[in-house]
Amino acid sequence: MAKGILDYELMAMRLTNKEYENMTADKLESTIQQIYLEETGSLLDADIKIFHSSDTEDSLINQTGYNGTAIYIDDGNQEEMYVISQGTTNGPDWSFNAKGPLAGESIDQPQATDLFVEQAKNKLGVDEDAKVISWGHSLGHHNNAEAYLGYGTFDEVYGMNGAQVNAYQLFDMNIDFQKAVIEKFKVRNDADLRQRVSADELEVFTKEFFKDESKNIHQIISSDDPLNGLTPFVPGMVELGQIEVVDTNPDVSGIKELAKDIPPEVIKDVQDLALIYAKADNAGGTKEVAKQLFGVNIDYLKDVNSFGSFLSWYTFNQGEFDETVKALNKSVPPLLDKVRVVLDNKDLIFGRLQEAGYISLKEKDTMIEELELIESHLSTIEDGLNANSSLSGVQFLQDISTVAFGGSILWIKSSLTASMDRMKDSGFFESLNKIVASHSIPELLAAMSKGNKSYFGTDMVYTATNGDPIKVNISAALRMYRETLPILEEKETKIRNFEQAVKEELDDSYKDEQRKVQDEIDRMESSPSSYRDLLAKHGHLPTFNKEMKSIKVHEVFYPLENNDFDEEIHELKKSVESGKLYIEKYRKAIEDLFDEEDNVSRLFDFSRRF
Repeated sequence: MAKGILDYELMAMRLTNKEYENMTADKLESTIQQIYLEETGSLLDADIKIFHSSDTEDSLINQTGYNGTAIYIDDGNQEEMYVISQGTTNGPDWSFNAKGPLAGESIDQPQATDLFVEQAKNKLGVDEDAKVISWGHSLGHHNNAEAYLGYGTFDEVYGMNGAQVNAYQLFDMNIDFQKAVIEKFKVRNDADLRQRVSADELEVFTKEFFKDESKNIHQIISSDDPLNGLTPFVPGMVELGQIEVVDTNPDVSGIKELAKDIPPEVIKDVQDLALIYAKADNAGGTKEVAKQLFGVNIDYLKDVNSFGSFLSWYTFNQGEFDETVKALNKSVPPLLDKVRVVLDNKDLIFGRLQEAGYISLKEKDTMIEELELIESHLSTIEDGLNANSSLSGVQFLQDISTVAFGGSILWIKSSLTASMDRMKDSGFFESLNKIVASHSIPELLAAMSKGNKSYFGTDMVYTATNGDPIKVNISAALRMYRETLPILEEKETKIRNFEQAVKEELDDSYKDEQRKVQDEIDRMESSPSSYRDLLAKHGHLPTFNKEMKSIKVHEVFYPLENNDFDEEIHELKKSVESGKLYIEKYRKAIEDLFDEEDNVSRLFDFSRRF
């Protein structure tokens, strides 16, 4: 990475992962300050302004599902804007994964990225000469790199376990690249390019064309990252930039090694099935699984529980039946083809997963058994669709294949989810979490630990060298120290306010009311004639001639009861002091674990200053 205000690799990784938490601007600014302090040992003395994509009203950005945050920093010497683009988190992201990075047919999110950066510059008042740097994980890196190469959106691109750029997308985005490709390969358009030019040729040409721009793309990738392993098998996907590869899981050989003997077309079908399943599972529920996989409205089948009710549904709800058959006719054949490809290569695919230590023999057998069951039902549905395409009415009801077809329709409703649950219960997907974890930023951080500094998630952990090794989550300790003391101070202020309120609202108010009564008594006794009207009830004008010569008031002021809060206030003050004492003891206990050169005391002091 080029030198900049936040030019720290580990800081970039930690903040990029924090972006997924969708923090408020104030919370994110505080997080930036703390991570900067932990990584550098110094305070970040700079003006910080933040703009999130959720704050934009632009319909294109909102519709694409793009998620990101722009951070403007001015330290007095230089101004920079950092843009963190999120990876896959929602339905539109899953959809774009299939259409964009994998197929190269959509540029929606890179366009949204470029548009967001322009809006952020205007919103935050970024100078035209200010450097714009992007950070991105997974899909976030893909969008950043595509926007950089396609539109010149950024000056620097930094990615972590990123989805790589797709040359077919760049063909649509970068006019100069498009002209160069057309001239080099004598093609007319995108379709012609896909038909006449091999993916390998296009990859070589793309790398050569963007070799200068590649110097500003920096990537850190786990050798066990599934995206990294599948990149060579996706047509049009090209790895660009200065790349640092880290082995985050030495216990397994890595996805590239795992997949090297599997034909690319098989990898593609496995990948497609994984995307289909992930999208359906992400949506959740039996209805969504049926809808995502087969396009079937499961509500139509709510009363279909037997073959008899299936025939009744067919007879009396012909419109629903026809709609369901059309959906199956469209979805089943391509889905079945992919399942068959996986089963044709089951020993290779699941065998390699088992050999590499990702899954157990039991998990392998369960997956194959359930996929064979799914294939059987899908085949029956396809046969039923083919056999009954020309049948209607009584002919359909009398045809023997209708029985099997109806049974498989019921399977979609009642047993598909059960089959998927058996796959989950086998532990297969849990075992594959090792692959998923290798795509994460925390596993990268853990692998990059040095000296007495390591990471737990995105928190920094210090290992004490003064005596027995003891690990301390220094991030959590600083957060507690920084956030707890202001809470105690606020509590202390509220206790003082309460004490003052007791004095003002009870003691002082009582005395004030007592004084008002006494003043009135004094006035009555000193000027009795002024109260002559009080005798009016004893007579009426004009004959009324009585006088008020003297008034004597016998007053008794009882002391105010239940106004002694001294004990309660003392206990409240004591709780604050105990809290402060505990926090300071906690701080000292941590400081005592480390040598002076570790500057732990300095971290605690500085943490209170932002």
